[in-house]
Amino acid sequence: MEKLRFAHFWIAIGFLLIGLVVYASLMRNPPDLTHIQGGDKVEHAVAYFILTFWFSLIYVKNRVRWTIGITFIFLGVAMEYLQRMTGYRTFEYADMAANTVGVLCALFAAQTPLARGLAAVEKYLLRPVR
Repeated sequence: MEKLRFAHFWIAIGFLLIGLVVYASLMRNPPDLTHIQGGDKVEHAVAYFILTFWFSLIYVKNRVRWTIGITFIFLGVAMEYLQRMTGYRTFEYADMAANTVGVLCALFAAQTPLARGLAAVEKYLLRPVR
């Protein structure tokens, strides 16, 4: 697979996404985006899917992808312990499980042609204009 020309840009977006997840995890009154009972677990899974899959678009080696996935699982666990320390957020093992499900789904999705998404975007943006 060819190397991404804008890898630093894509990585910067990834770190912004991480910051957004950390902020949302520790903010006092997070928005309820799903409006269904237990919907926050869906939000957790989706957030960690997005983080893991985004970086899987940049790093194509499976060993690196799994390292990223494990790192995001640890991030999810750390966020729960930090939430416990805030005094205004709750600690839930179910949230850790939802985060892990999101990470694992992303790692499996990274094995599909979808994982070439950023390369396809770059190829499209860098095509000769006629």
